[in-house]
Amino acid sequence: MKTNYFNQRNLIATGIATAGLSVAILIQTPALAMVNAQVGVGKRSATSSFEGTSKKYGADEYAASASIDPIPLVPVAAGATMTVQNWNKDDFGATKTTGSELTLDVKAWVPMVPIITPYAKFSYVVAGKMLVEANADWSGDGVVTAGKQTMSLTGTHLTVGAQYGILPLVSAVLEVGMGTEKIKTDEVTVSGVKIASAGDSKAWNSNSVSVGVNVGF
Repeated sequence: MKTNYFNQRNLIATGIATAGLSVAILIQTPALAMVNAQVGVGKRSATSSFEGTSKKYGADEYAASASIDPIPLVPVAAGATMTVQNWNKDDFGATKTTGSELTLDVKAWVPMVPIITPYAKFSYVVAGKMLVEANADWSGDGVVTAGKQTMSLTGTHLTVGAQYGILPLVSAVLEVGMGTEKIKTDEVTVSGVKIASAGDSKAWNSNSVSVGVNVGF
């Protein structure tokens, strides 16, 4: 009789613990959603020799993306990301340097992993721009004037990340990425007058890290 009593207590305790663990996993596991929206903030560093010598550049980066999972139970989604960058002006010897990129993305993840869901994302740059504004000797005549250099970026990004469920359909996100791109000058203008046209493309290799929030619908 006593043995049965303790067995019943152990069974009840086991059931409660299992139920509690199941609820915790359900809450913390990124829930399945057909449409996802994500925002993030991070840092990007790049190396290039487009100015003639190899240099390193740094930027604050802000991104917003949306994706759709068109086939239920298949861990693949497609979407797009818009990224805005504020580059360190001192790295360019400029008064202001800004950039933006629009990418098309394909994302795949490891399904049914409790608490944390790892994933990988491949992105193709559809439109990439950078604008350098500076007071410099643009014409090489010794006169310092205000001018603008417009550049374009093409290439791809590879990103790996992890989602941590904090609420149903809401996850915290950590991403690290690598960009393999080309950068070239489209034109240089001084006082609204074009003084240089498109130049040769140079390698623009970058690394990034960001944190964000993903919401499913």
